[in-house]
Amino acid sequence: MKLFRFLFSPVFMGSLFIVFAVAMAAATFIENDYGSPAAYSMVYGSKWFELVLLLLALNLAGQVLIFKLLRKKKITIALFHLSFILILTGAGITRYFGWEGTMRIREGETSGECYSGRESVRYAVSDESGKILKEGSEEFVAGSASSRKFSESITTDGHDYTLRLDRTIPNATEDITTKAGGDPLISLLVVREGGEGEIVVLKDGGSANVDSLSFGFNSGSAADIQISFESGEFFMSSPVSSLGEMNMMTKEAATVEPGEKVSLKEMQVISVSNFKIVTRKMVPEGINTAAPVSVEEMVTGKNALIFEISSGMNAEQLVLWDKQSEEVSSASASLNGLKFEITYGAEIVNLPFSLKLNDFILERYPGSDSPSGYRSEVTLIDKERNAEKPYSIFMNNILKYEGYRLYQSSFDEDEKGTVLSVSRDQAGIIVTYSGYALLFLFIILSLVNRNSLFHTIRPEVWYSSLRKTAVILPVLLLISSRSQADANKFVPSREASEEFGKVLVQDQKGRTEPLFTLSNDILRKVTGSNSFEKFNSMQVFLGLYFDFENWKDIPLIKVANKNLRKQLGISGEKAAFSDLVDLEQGRYALSDKINDVYSKSPGARNKTEKEMLKLDERVNIVYMIRQGTFMKIFPLRDGSLAWGPVQEALKTAAGREDSAYLEGMMSLLPQALMDRSTADIKNITASLSEYQKRFAGYTLPASSKLKAELFYYKAGIFEKLFPFYATTGVLLIIILIIMVIRGSMKTSFIIKLLKGLLFAAFFFHTAGLGIRWYISGHSPMSNGYESLIFISWVTMLAGLIFSRKSSFTLSATAVLSGLTLMVAHLSFMDPEITNLVPVLQSYWLTLHVSIITGSYGFLGLGFILGLLTMILLSFLNGNNRERISDTIDELTIINYRSLTLGLYLLTIGTFLGAIWANESWGRYWGWDPKETWSLITIIVYSLVIHSKQIPGMKDIYTFNVLALFAFSSVLMTYFGVNFYLSGLHSYASGDPVPVPGFVYITVIALAAVSIAAYVKYTAVSKKSLKPE
Repeated sequence: MKLFRFLFSPVFMGSLFIVFAVAMAAATFIENDYGSPAAYSMVYGSKWFELVLLLLALNLAGQVLIFKLLRKKKITIALFHLSFILILTGAGITRYFGWEGTMRIREGETSGECYSGRESVRYAVSDESGKILKEGSEEFVAGSASSRKFSESITTDGHDYTLRLDRTIPNATEDITTKAGGDPLISLLVVREGGEGEIVVLKDGGSANVDSLSFGFNSGSAADIQISFESGEFFMSSPVSSLGEMNMMTKEAATVEPGEKVSLKEMQVISVSNFKIVTRKMVPEGINTAAPVSVEEMVTGKNALIFEISSGMNAEQLVLWDKQSEEVSSASASLNGLKFEITYGAEIVNLPFSLKLNDFILERYPGSDSPSGYRSEVTLIDKERNAEKPYSIFMNNILKYEGYRLYQSSFDEDEKGTVLSVSRDQAGIIVTYSGYALLFLFIILSLVNRNSLFHTIRPEVWYSSLRKTAVILPVLLLISSRSQADANKFVPSREASEEFGKVLVQDQKGRTEPLFTLSNDILRKVTGSNSFEKFNSMQVFLGLYFDFENWKDIPLIKVANKNLRKQLGISGEKAAFSDLVDLEQGRYALSDKINDVYSKSPGARNKTEKEMLKLDERVNIVYMIRQGTFMKIFPLRDGSLAWGPVQEALKTAAGREDSAYLEGMMSLLPQALMDRSTADIKNITASLSEYQKRFAGYTLPASSKLKAELFYYKAGIFEKLFPFYATTGVLLIIILIIMVIRGSMKTSFIIKLLKGLLFAAFFFHTAGLGIRWYISGHSPMSNGYESLIFISWVTMLAGLIFSRKSSFTLSATAVLSGLTLMVAHLSFMDPEITNLVPVLQSYWLTLHVSIITGSYGFLGLGFILGLLTMILLSFLNGNNRERISDTIDELTIINYRSLTLGLYLLTIGTFLGAIWANESWGRYWGWDPKETWSLITIIVYSLVIHSKQIPGMKDIYTFNVLALFAFSSVLMTYFGVNFYLSGLHSYASGDPVPVPGFVYITVIALAAVSIAAYVKYTAVSKKSLKPE
């Protein structure tokens, strides 16, 4: 009976929460280091993880009965428990009865086959006549802990055989070695134009492709490069191209006409089209093998699986490959006169219907290679039902047929084939969605039901030996700036440059925007700021473009690393272009080192080298301004939607009149700028705008949207808000502290004024978000910067909601909102407005992201209130015990409600994201690190909310310290996943962002405050319990 009660107790529930959260957290790091298959095998797909979920479901079900939650007064809590039981049941149905796979189809072809989502090792044993004697398969995940123990016993033809995994070689490349009785083999290094190389190994009868170049070794196919082996010698020829031949040892070069054969020697270089082919190794008789490659040298994207088939003293090795780009790898070996064929990868599954790909359509943003959308025009063919229907499959638009769901997943590199995700899980979806519906119903009822714990929670729920008034800790922000001037450089007037900034330009990613916007983004990347000296971005941009000779000597290129500045001999934090580049002598200060840095893998680069790459980018941007690369203001008259600078536009000009116009515009502009004639600039701008409308070939942004964008960038709302929020919040905190110390709680004029200023700031914050939404055409939640400014907005909203209960909440959230906005404007965040990738072009973006990021504001308020409570407890003594106790009670109630709202929003947002994922690519839960950490955060805050029911955690101190440190899971969900772990949701690109030093200092400081609070809390508690 005791065991039964423990199984359904809150203590056991809390223990399961901790185990569940820690297991998932560990899995995300396993995935980052060893890949998704390893994380799935060791954690998500393991039996012990399933047991944890089963025990959670039993615990929830048991609590419904033990605590009699089916009564009318408790029905909302019962709905919560039942919803999670349904969700877990649906997950079980999906795991054991659901099915998913991948389907690849080329244009004009029909397919009724797809690859399953589960990988396995399959073997077939055949005799000399080809008759299959035995075959079998076993599920196998490469890279997992269990894969190292893989072993299969096979008995056939009177012999016992053992098939086992001998070893795994990570980051491996294909190689060949000599073995008597083997096949002729050749190993080639194929180098693309630009320096990227790929190793190709071919055996007699084999073929391969590297991009558009095809290879065949006596394959009988019409390959671009044909290899043959004749009289013990290897030859190469091309039926379509001439070959350039060079011996790397002797440096002798020759040209071979199409169809002629070249006798191959090792380390020989053959040139064809945009490729260079190096003969690495050739063996007349040999076998395939694998060799490890250093990550610093090359990331191959494939691991070698070395299997061994043995019988007694005889053994043969087989090399299979775990490649990201291929579903199946196979190899064969002969032993005791039998042929053993081993295959690793996804299994081929036959569907009850076929799809014919009529056309694959990829649409791009104008003047860019970035996809704006892609879709597959298919015909569904079901011969059994005599059905033939056309369908269009694209992101967020799926094909549903006979329980199968097909989603647009990806496409082939040559854009002539499609990759579709296929799933079948009707029962799992129905049960899981029912669980989501019940959960959402519970949340709504608990908020509207006046008798729910959310409304009726009282301080007495938590034990406190104290029991009055609050204090708070201020944060100060310091902003500094410096300015310089150089009388020699040409600087157009602010009015004239801003007027020309209204001209539309096509940026490098295909977005059509005002030149002012582009100049602002460029200046921020080059200088790290939105202005330089007293000049705006357009003045600097036009100055560099028209007067590069003088501007190249102005220090404006940011060099953040001290060690790099020392190496380059730069004294200040900025360098001039001429400090780094001498155009006359052709000298570049980074030339000796930059190529070596680029050749290193990201993980092998130190801080100085990473900053060197950023500096190289900034230098190239300045040079591109000088070259006019960014002045893509003229639509090209070549039938494309691309725009270009005047030199490109002249090449595609429609005639003499068009050429004269282009040349005239670019000669009038500098003169008008030098004359500082705003009227002339207005005429030029109007003329260019008319030219753009006439020849763009697509609809340009409305004038109202352009005006809004110019206002948005000039106003700099969010840059101004973060010091204002923080400063006002700190002032309000200080005044409230003084009032508490003096014992006066009467609302003064200054408090009303500061609260009014925060209300006004919130209005401008809301307006800024609305303007950005209008400009971009999508909700401002598509990248790291946008999500942070939205989180800051929700944080202020949370403070305003609870400000009637306590002024401390508004002051605290003002400081937190300010800090959030400050983080949004750090150097690793990019505030640039960009086009959306195809999968985000959905109403789900607004629904899912707004709710889930909105939850962070309420959870952030919980963090601040927990910190305030710790600080108050640190100042606790016998004289102020009553006042501080009452204030802590007040803050704890607000904290509970804020955390509850945050948890509700986070739960809704997470499961809405699951529905979006299911409707977009056929899987509502894929253990992506982002969704996993969202679930961890839900579990963590569920533990915080339920801590009042767990013995040993019922006191007010524990609840607040949990609220304080639980926020670390939010930070991990947002920053940790986005910038440190791999996954679909990452906002970062390139190298991981180093953990800032202040993070460690903050953790130590919070721990110190919490310990000090605990010491004071226990000391005063003991004192209050002593008899007088």
